[in-house]
Amino acid sequence: MLAAILLTMVVLGASQVFLRDILSGGLSWSDVAARNMVLWVAFLGAILATRKRQHIAIDAITRFIPKAPRNVVRVFLDIFSSIVAFYLAKASYMFVLSEKDFASIAFASVPTWIVQAVIPFGFAVISLEYAIGVFLDIWRLVRPEPSVHGKEPA
Repeated sequence: MLAAILLTMVVLGASQVFLRDILSGGLSWSDVAARNMVLWVAFLGAILATRKRQHIAIDAITRFIPKAPRNVVRVFLDIFSSIVAFYLAKASYMFVLSEKDFASIAFASVPTWIVQAVIPFGFAVISLEYAIGVFLDIWRLVRPEPSVHGKEPA
């Protein structure tokens, strides 16, 4: 889905340049559509980055902490991140509901609330990913580490 949206953005941008420069016309809604597609690409990309733990993070301190304490710190950071993302999902859901009541159109007969629905969805999935991360972090803390040769310690 991410690739399809990105490809659509490129095609819309290129066709808009062609239509404006060559045919002195254009699609009145394509600029707004492309801007809204950036929102979708950003949230879908953030979901994927969070799932793979490749998101932007300020982790300079945790890089210098030994492995066991680092995992404890990571549990608390993931709990905090999950709570923040949950409240952002809740607030953005209320925002989208208000946009639905307002019934504005974003572009080409597409209601604004549909375009913005990715915001609470994205924050909710990110919150869930961090919550799952908490359980995985705890699992790493309590499970025995395998030995160098792949056998369980005695």
